[in-house]
Amino acid sequence: MFGRKLPDPTAFEEAVAPYERQIYFTCLRIMGNKYDAEDCAQETLLRAYRAFLSFRGEARLSTWLYAIAARVCMDALRAKRPESSLDDLMDAGWEKEDDAPSPYMALEENERKAALGKALEELPDLFRAVVVLCDLQGLTYEEAAQALSIPIGTVRSRLNRARKMLLKQLSDYGELFLDETRLNGERRDKDELQ
Repeated sequence: MFGRKLPDPTAFEEAVAPYERQIYFTCLRIMGNKYDAEDCAQETLLRAYRAFLSFRGEARLSTWLYAIAARVCMDALRAKRPESSLDDLMDAGWEKEDDAPSPYMALEENERKAALGKALEELPDLFRAVVVLCDLQGLTYEEAAQALSIPIGTVRSRLNRARKMLLKQLSDYGELFLDETRLNGERRDKDELQ
């Protein structure tokens, strides 16, 4: 450690600062609670700092950081089964849009997020990681495969199976996830509720 060269802290901060929030949310979605997510995000940044000089730019910086975050989270999950709670998502920084929805629509959106969070929590760790990286963070299959150190076919397979599991779990909340039409022919347009 004494002979190891470390990057300039200012240069590292400037490069990584735009991704810190997304790293935290990636960790939160994989870990399931804010305390473990905070630890994993901090560990991700520490590992990234130590390895920053070895970053060759073969992938985007964000992909490299998500790969580190995914590995840190998967290591933490293997070491300790996470406590299942995503009730603190709103406390963790999710913000409402500027044009605030009606109270009913806001309640419905909160219920939808809670149901999705609960369904996401119930996925096996390996499937949840793929969903978070591909569907929530927008990584390509190739980037997710690189981040998780698995073949691209495994990413596709896990993502397909995870989506089917989520669909099955969310079918209990059918009305929350219907698009324009509601059960019993009921329609709730934003304008009608105000």
